[in-house]
Parts: sequence; C-alpha cells; structure tokens
Amino acid sequence: MKKFLGILVLCLLWSNILTAEEYPNSWKLDIHCKQGKWEWHESAFVVNVENNEFSLGPFNRWNKKNFVFKGKIENNKINITEKLTFSDGYVGTIKYSGKFISDKEATLKGKFKSEPDWECKGRFFKVDRPPHFTPLKYLSEATEEIIKFTSYNPGIPLTIINGSYVNSPVEVSGKLILPKEGNNLPVVVTVHSSGGPSEFTDVVQSWRNDFKNQLLKNNIGIFEIDNFTSRGAKETATNQGKVSINAGELDALIAYKILDKHPRVNAKKLGITGLSRGGSASSMAVEKKFSDVVLGEENYYLASLPMAPDCYNVGFENPTPTPAKILFLLGGADDYTPAKFCVKYVEKMKKAGGDVEVIVKDGWHHNFYNDTPIENCKGCIHMNKCEINFPEGWLMDDRGFITENLQEPMTKFFKMDLEKWRKKFIKCGDKPGACNKLYRKLYIKIYKKCGDKGTTVGGDYGKETVDIAVPFFVSALK
Repeated sequence: MKKFLGILVLCLLWSNILTAEEYPNSWKLDIHCKQGKWEWHESAFVVNVENNEFSLGPFNRWNKKNFVFKGKIENNKINITEKLTFSDGYVGTIKYSGKFISDKEATLKGKFKSEPDWECKGRFFKVDRPPHFTPLKYLSEATEEIIKFTSYNPGIPLTIINGSYVNSPVEVSGKLILPKEGNNLPVVVTVHSSGGPSEFTDVVQSWRNDFKNQLLKNNIGIFEIDNFTSRGAKETATNQGKVSINAGELDALIAYKILDKHPRVNAKKLGITGLSRGGSASSMAVEKKFSDVVLGEENYYLASLPMAPDCYNVGFENPTPTPAKILFLLGGADDYTPAKFCVKYVEKMKKAGGDVEVIVKDGWHHNFYNDTPIENCKGCIHMNKCEINFPEGWLMDDRGFITENLQEPMTKFFKMDLEKWRKKFIKCGDKPGACNKLYRKLYIKIYKKCGDKGTTVGGDYGKETVDIAVPFFVSALK
C-alpha cells in the first residue's frame, strides 16, 4: 500500500459540460505528499468554485481506485477533504487546510494517516486556461476512428535500412481524430513517450486537449499511435528494453501509408510530434535513411516537432534529413535527455541541408508539459552514466550500426565483439521476433555499464508548449 502510494501521481477527471474556451473562474490544486523516501504529487483542475464550495469526483483511474474531493472557502480560509478508496477496500482520508495569501492563491497543509503519517503541502490557485478534460468546442464535435494496421518489430536501425524489418509483422493501432467536416485534411501524428499510450488520456497532461482542440479549429486532424500494447508493454520508463526504440518511427512511417489511403486525409500534409521516445520517433521519421526505405524518396512528413528527444542514444554520424520543416523543442534543464546533444545534432542536420531550427527553454525539465510541479522520477531509466566514456553518444553509420570509430572503444568497454553483434542483427531479420529478442539482450548488456535511475520531470509548461506547437503546425501544414 505504501509503495503504491509512493509512486502514485493523482489527478482528476470531471463531468462538467463546458464548451467555452475561456475559464475566468478556473482554479488548480497542486499537492505534494511525502513519507520518508516515498512521495507523490497531485495536480487537479477545479472547473468552477460556486458559493465558495466545490466538489470533484468520484474519479476512477486504472479501474482500481476512487477519489473524491470536497472543498469549502470561508473567512479567507480553505478546507479540502480528499477521500481515497482502493481496490483492496482500504479507505483513507486526507484533510487539507490553509489560508489565502492573496485573492488568487491559498497555501495548504494536510496529513494522510498511515504508519508513519504522510505529510502533505501545496497550493490552491487561480489559473487562466482550460481545465483538464473539459469538452472543448472543436474536440467535442470531432469524429474519432480506431485504425488497426500492420507494422513491424525493427530491432535496431540496421534492420529498417536493409529492409529485413518486414519479416517481423505486428498489428498496431491508432486513433484518428478529424474535424467534423472537410476533406483533403492535414493531420499531425503523435507518438507517445516511455509512459505509454495511457499518456494520451493521462490526467496530468491537460495540454493535450487544448493542443488537439486548436489543431481541429484550424482543420488539422490528429492520429495517436499506440506503439506498446500489441508489443506486450504498458510502459518502458522502467525498462527501455521492452520495445525497440526504433519502433516509434517505423510505426509512424507505416502510418503515413495508411493515412494516404484515407478518404479525408491529405498525406502530403502530414506532421509528426512526440516527447522523449516520441520525440526520437519524430526526429528519425524525417531521416532519409528510414523514410526513403519505407515511403520512397517522393513521400515524407512535411513537418516534425521533436520534443525532448534522446539525441545521445539515437542519431546518425551523418544525418540526411528529408525536406521536412523541423523544430526541436528542448528543456535546458533536462537531465533525462540532455538538450546539448540535440543542439549539436541540429547543427549537423543544418549542414546536411535540413530545414531545422531549435528552441531551448531555460529551466524546463523532461516532461515539461505535465501539470505536476517539478519532481524526481526515481524509477526512470537513463543511460547518461556513460557520457564520461563516450561524450558524443552512440552515433550510427549509414548502415544503421555503431559508427566505425566507436566500435573498438565500445568493444573494450563493454567486453563484447560488436562485429559479431552486427552480423547477428543482419541474420535475425530472417526470423519473426528474433531482432526484438536480440535488442533486449543488447540493451541489458549496455544497461549494466551505463544505466542508472532517477531523473527530474514535470514543470507545468503545457500552455507554453501549445503556444509553440500549434502555430508551428498551422504554418507548416496549411
């Protein structure tokens, strides 16, 4: 129970039916609770406060538990009761109390009875943006369609470039969201991060509905790809070896061909975006070494917005970008996928003729668009420990394998024959699923030397992300 609470990031859904796009009486609740080494954040939007009271819930998340919030404001003070009911029947209550330090903010303290108690503190404050999961006008009117299609398990870049990926088919799916009317529509493909497809509806990412609503307002659709479910994973944040890092861009490139056949979509006006794993997929989907093999030289994504991609473990010594318009959005304080590697990679892409720009936001951490305040993701895996040994990262050659000048030092450092591994990956393409198994073995060997846990995430920059992303795609795709 305690361990579960320690990794819990709780937010809320609500049933208020609103269609306005401005919320003058919208508030946000941010809570941080801690018990020894365990801690969790809650971030919840309060749609409206009427007669100095509000009630939220019950809310069910992951079909395991229910949460109810009730709040009352009186004499410049605020009291909130949160009731938690878990699947094992355990019922707990947290009572928060505080006072207003201005007409727009109150401070909070609370306690969750346990052994020992959880100590909580936070704030209740006014916000000027759409509350989470409120039905927005264009999103509520949009059509939705689940599309299943055959993609493949690529293993490593080599198997995409040599075409052997076609021997490992797998059925994946995506949700296509289109404006109520219109044909010949542009679409933005979104690829999720290590958190998995649940992030498309995750209550800590209120920016998504605003992002989708504004795209739809501009007659641009969205296609959300699920890279994990059919590959037997819910998330990879705690083990990146579960699913090939290159599955994201391969799914996206195959999705291009699927969308090209849709009667309402213009595949010549497709964009792609995502953060972390999704950002790497967005970056690699506009790499000619992949795009030309899967789509042909005449077809390519018109625009790409990689957010906080991994440019240390994912990249080519000699990148060859497609003619796409590309914008990297990076966090200057990101200690999960450090921005400096992508800044260098962008310069290489520019020298290769790419139409690419970069924005580095000072103070932004990984998952910068999450509603939660900045926090430590203690279970999140990264490979940054090996930067001291390999300061330029794991760059690939044109064949899709570790570049030649890295093979000798890596062979010595990891005590493995990389040339033998290269031959194994060439051979594995003949058997379905073999490359994925080989990828997992390679990941384990590298993780033992380079892997570590613990990164900084969050920051509540969702609105700022939307303000960058929407104009970029409207300009590039219209």
